[in-house]
Amino acid sequence: MSGPAKQPDDTFASQVLETLSRYPELIRQIPVGTILHRVQPSCYDANSINYRAGSDTRYPDPARQIGVYYLGLTEEVAVAESFQPGQGVDDQSVSLWRLAQTSLHRLKAARVLNVVDVAALANRATHHKVRDIVQAKGQGREGYALTQKISRACMNVGEVDGLLYQSAVYTVTGSMDGCNLVLFEGRRRQVEAISHQLVVEALLSNGETAVEFLESLGVVME
Repeated sequence: MSGPAKQPDDTFASQVLETLSRYPELIRQIPVGTILHRVQPSCYDANSINYRAGSDTRYPDPARQIGVYYLGLTEEVAVAESFQPGQGVDDQSVSLWRLAQTSLHRLKAARVLNVVDVAALANRATHHKVRDIVQAKGQGREGYALTQKISRACMNVGEVDGLLYQSAVYTVTGSMDGCNLVLFEGRRRQVEAISHQLVVEALLSNGETAVEFLESLGVVME
């Protein structure tokens, strides 16, 4: 007599685990001391490291049990990810008031972080393409469903700290400058806070203000 049939999510998780075992190069290492960046409401400046389990974002735990923490590998990608029109409405503006209520945090990796290359994993494990991963919520057949399943499966790999993924709004070819990290709760200390400042007072690495940078990307500010 055969055992109970595998559920679809169990099958997906098995595919992910098998792929990571077969292709260990899909787990990338972020060196200790790597500078990381995060934009968040200024009212939370005293608590810059805050894993959230309940958000309906691109890479949370669908079961809402394990918190996640998003970071950009550059100031530019952290700002670009944080201030974009919602749901693909191209002419929707971003509020300058909202910009004034947020801070740009600098952190560093407290140790070597082992993160899964999401695009490469999806291609190997499920034959999905990059376009299936960077699409906005609600687009296509799955929206965030695919990325959330990937996140959940990787959370079950104890030596994995999180995921490395391309920005959907600021891509830099052949560079990590357009990439983000999402870190999983429940691992050894992953990051340390360094400093923070208001987004509107920050000068980015190329000398632009956050407003100038966003306007250069075509984001309407008002």
